[in-house]
Amino acid sequence: MFFYTIEDGEHVLVIRKDGTMEELVGPRRVSTWGRRFRRMDHYVAHPGEFLVVRYRDGKQEHLVGPAHVWLDPRKHLSATREEGLQLADKEAVVIYERAATGEVKRRILEGPAVFVPQPGEWLHTFSWHGSTGGAAGYRKVPNALVFQKLWLMPDQMYHDVEDVRTADDAVITVRLMIFFELVDIETMLATTHDPIGDFVNAATSDVVDFLGRHDLASFKLHTEQLGDLATYRQLTARAAQCGYRIGKVVYRGFDAPPSLQQMLDQAIESRTRLQLERATQQQAQELEDFKLERQLARGERQRADAASEQAHELALQKSRTAAEIEGEAARAEFQRAQRRLDAERALAEQRARHDEEGRHWAALQKLGVDLTAVLTQHRADQVIELRGDGHGAHVHLDAPRK
Repeated sequence: MFFYTIEDGEHVLVIRKDGTMEELVGPRRVSTWGRRFRRMDHYVAHPGEFLVVRYRDGKQEHLVGPAHVWLDPRKHLSATREEGLQLADKEAVVIYERAATGEVKRRILEGPAVFVPQPGEWLHTFSWHGSTGGAAGYRKVPNALVFQKLWLMPDQMYHDVEDVRTADDAVITVRLMIFFELVDIETMLATTHDPIGDFVNAATSDVVDFLGRHDLASFKLHTEQLGDLATYRQLTARAAQCGYRIGKVVYRGFDAPPSLQQMLDQAIESRTRLQLERATQQQAQELEDFKLERQLARGERQRADAASEQAHELALQKSRTAAEIEGEAARAEFQRAQRRLDAERALAEQRARHDEEGRHWAALQKLGVDLTAVLTQHRADQVIELRGDGHGAHVHLDAPRK
């Protein structure tokens, strides 16, 4: 009971009777005679955290984790642990710093990074228009978005342009989706404190100008122009002035008051019914046309088939006739050739006989046979004999045989 034990790793302040203090680190065992003991608070910052240490002399120190400090009341006033601001890729913060001269400077830190403010630094807090949700839908109200990290990737927002009058005084609400991207932070900081509010006002002005040139019927026929960036001249110009780029604007439709909406619904219903009736009649007419076309096509095919069959029969008949003519011609040619061969063979045989007879008579003549007597014996009715001696000719006629 007369000793105080300081555990291992523990820091303790020893307070003497004269008010002096001493820091002791365990493990130790010290006498309590004339002393009081106070445990020192231990503050630890892990990676991604930092310690804010305030001194009694007014200084302030930020220790980035991993770090720790034992709070010493002799020099420290307080110590707190804070989370570092983590920045992902395509995120940025605007940092202000007060220099020793009193001048305030601004710099921009882009992720990925962990921001740990140094003494005298603070972040820019943005307060922009935004949607409140609930029954208000996508109505934009001031100061609904309060944040410190800027988003540098393409983003989008819904915007309802309410109570816009057409040229024929029809009041409607036009629904839009606006795609945008922050491309120049410095320009944005220098030209606007609420770019979303500027976009809302510029888009509303463009829509009001567009509807002022169309009545409700004409507006419904030209709604595709609300998806064209050329319609939003003020929006694109204001965005460029603020360091933003408008990617596109999507038209999401429109709403009308209940009475007007009821008339529009009735008109749409009537128009749809008429279109359905027209489509039904058109389909019936197309069916009749189809049947007629099929009948005509079938008749045409039948006529074509009949003509083809007739042409085929004529071609076959022509082929048979040509074959018959060719056969007759071949037979006639064969007969002519056969007769020619027969005649030639007969002539050849006759010549052979004549040659044989000539040789026979020549042989008889060589033997001294009177060929005339042989040839005319018992064969002529009258014989005329010519005799001559070289000086004249004597004709001797025998009396004809009776």
